[in-house]
Amino acid sequence: MEPRVHLRNCLLIFITLIFASLLVYFSQNVHMYWLLYAIPLLIAAGAYGVYGTLAVGGASVGLVVYWALQGFYPGTIAQSPVNLREEILLGMGTLLVATFILGYLSDKGRKQRAMLERLSVHDGLTGLYNYGYFVGTLRDEIKRAERYETPLSFIMIDIDHFKEYNDIFGHEKGNKVLKKIAQVLVKGVREIDTVARYGGEEFAIVLPSVEKVKAVQVAERLREKVATLEFEGDKDHPVVKKTISAGVASYPKNAKSDTELVVVADQALYLAKGGGRNRVCGYEAAKRT
Repeated sequence: MEPRVHLRNCLLIFITLIFASLLVYFSQNVHMYWLLYAIPLLIAAGAYGVYGTLAVGGASVGLVVYWALQGFYPGTIAQSPVNLREEILLGMGTLLVATFILGYLSDKGRKQRAMLERLSVHDGLTGLYNYGYFVGTLRDEIKRAERYETPLSFIMIDIDHFKEYNDIFGHEKGNKVLKKIAQVLVKGVREIDTVARYGGEEFAIVLPSVEKVKAVQVAERLREKVATLEFEGDKDHPVVKKTISAGVASYPKNAKSDTELVVVADQALYLAKGGGRNRVCGYEAAKRT
């Protein structure tokens, strides 16, 4: 994804172009301007990559050609038109090649950094956020909920009998189950909600500004959707159905901290699994047993 073009960066590049031109003019050395125009190119390369640097490079070339032919740079009037044209063409080619190389290296570095950043916060199998990102997000959302006195709900989900499925049909098919269910969970919540792989066949969903009653409804919809999915089996069982169990808890009603919220949601999940699986259980129900 190309970075957005910010007005501040455009202004900075424009000012640098003007500064480079004036510096060349007062240096009384016509041969300096090709080197000085590398300054805005370096800025553009870091800000925009290939497309940005080509645009800035083109603008630089246009300024150089126009001002050189108008005699703006010292020494250009004394040069013959042939020699001046050759110098401009040579400089133009050098500038555009340098622009492309700078932009390419900038794009490559940006993509590598983005990939490393993604790997650091996402689960490699499902593409969901990983456990580390979930922990930080839940902590931050709890602080935000406390500051603005808003509710926050948390859903802990476990795939029922997943180990047995893995043992019978193999880990490769088990991985497909994880990925398919992960997609259902992401599509079944809001963009501001956080869906993470908690570990193994467990998932965690953070729902900011959501009361527990509403969170239970969300969990029920997810449970119903997963129950309709079909998964690959073997020759004797070509189609396999899977279900999920979920535990739901809310801040500040059921817990006063992020760690306590995870504990009580896990207790609710334990009750859901103990009650026959394929069900959703809120923390109050778990507390009464």
